[in-house]
Amino acid sequence: MNQVLQVKTLTVDDIYSLQAMETGIEDDYVVRIFERLVTSEDHRLFGLFHDKQMLSVAGYSLFGRKQFAMLGRLRSDQRFLAKGHATYLLSAIINELNTSSGIRWLGANTHIGNLPARRVLGKLGLDQGPVSHYLTLKRPDFLTGHTKGRVWRAVHTLEEKRKLLQAVKSNALGTFPYECYYPFPYDEAFFTDQYLGDSSFYISPDHQRFIIIKNDTKKYDYSHVKYFWDDHYEQPGFFETVLEHWGQNPGNAGCWIDFSPLGFKNIPDLTPYDVQDPWILYGQWVKTSF
Repeated sequence: MNQVLQVKTLTVDDIYSLQAMETGIEDDYVVRIFERLVTSEDHRLFGLFHDKQMLSVAGYSLFGRKQFAMLGRLRSDQRFLAKGHATYLLSAIINELNTSSGIRWLGANTHIGNLPARRVLGKLGLDQGPVSHYLTLKRPDFLTGHTKGRVWRAVHTLEEKRKLLQAVKSNALGTFPYECYYPFPYDEAFFTDQYLGDSSFYISPDHQRFIIIKNDTKKYDYSHVKYFWDDHYEQPGFFETVLEHWGQNPGNAGCWIDFSPLGFKNIPDLTPYDVQDPWILYGQWVKTSF
């Protein structure tokens, strides 16, 4: 059957083929934002077809000055599973990215328990990377075990913000959590003036730690907290600073915090949080020739 499989870049006219797939996903957001995805410069969607029937769909989004590509939005028709369609489609997408000008890294982020997806990513040659725990602080009145302190000083200039990021020598997360669900390798390509300007930075009184908080929307609005150490509960004023930002953005549903496995283990009580199953990042650096 492979000789009659076709991979094509999707356009607005392919919405009907997507809607005809039986993916088992109710109210699929990819269907809802399909037109935006296929007309954007930062997103691309591809379909795997047999004759005129779409068997699988997947794509990628570009970040970090369009140098980093995150694979995702994989869906397959449940009537044709276990036929290697997802691997076939993603392999074609990766081949394109490997020959695309300017792409330095490509990867995918998935639940650590999603063994079928992890097997596919392994077959495609993507290296297994850091595990992240995504917790949303929603009930701060239940916080216990943290060291209280005053709110950290806000950092306002782009120059000071960039210097703080450049001075990070040891990153417990192993990633730069650019957005909720979108961790990447820690790289200066993400430190654009626009991104730094939209992010709130706070530095500890001893100047040894800092927090980045950026409002982000993933169905709900969040204060997305980026902290590159595992001592959240030991640092005086850490949670006071996070809650101060949330108080200034009362429309946010909570404070989304990325924890490393050790940082997660250090949490004395999970009651204040909504806890997701951990995620794992896969990726590879693209070899470029000059």
